[in-house]
Amino acid sequence: MNRLARLVIVVLCFTIVSACGNGEVKDRFQDTVMRTSNAKEEKSEKEKHAEEIAKDFEEIKGAVAFDTKDELVVAFEVKQYQKFFTEKIEKKVKKALEKEFPEETIVVSHDMKIRLEIDRLRRDMEQKNLSKKEVEKRIEKMKTLREEKI
Repeated sequence: MNRLARLVIVVLCFTIVSACGNGEVKDRFQDTVMRTSNAKEEKSEKEKHAEEIAKDFEEIKGAVAFDTKDELVVAFEVKQYQKFFTEKIEKKVKKALEKEFPEETIVVSHDMKIRLEIDRLRRDMEQKNLSKKEVEKRIEKMKTLREEKI
């Protein structure tokens, strides 16, 4: 009888919990999947190519790029043991990017702040419709962050 009572209580709890949802969880899940999959804006070919050039260096773990009408901002992350040589790596990456994109002004950084700002800018552009003025303002902010020294 003790086992039967426990079984009835467990079945009753599952029934109550499943009845409370009324299918809303499934709808919310599908809505979230649709929002994230449809809102994603593709990177331009120039950005993809710049990221690949940066990632081709064995010292670099990951890179992100953002292209404006006359500038290409590239931020990368170096592998753990290469952190002492970041400025040297930065010069190599910039030289390779300038060779590939001679008409662009190239801004290269190993600073994590720049990388995070590029990610935030791209995310905000996907979620909100930012004006060109706001995008330029945030690019200028990235430049000032680049010039800062800790």
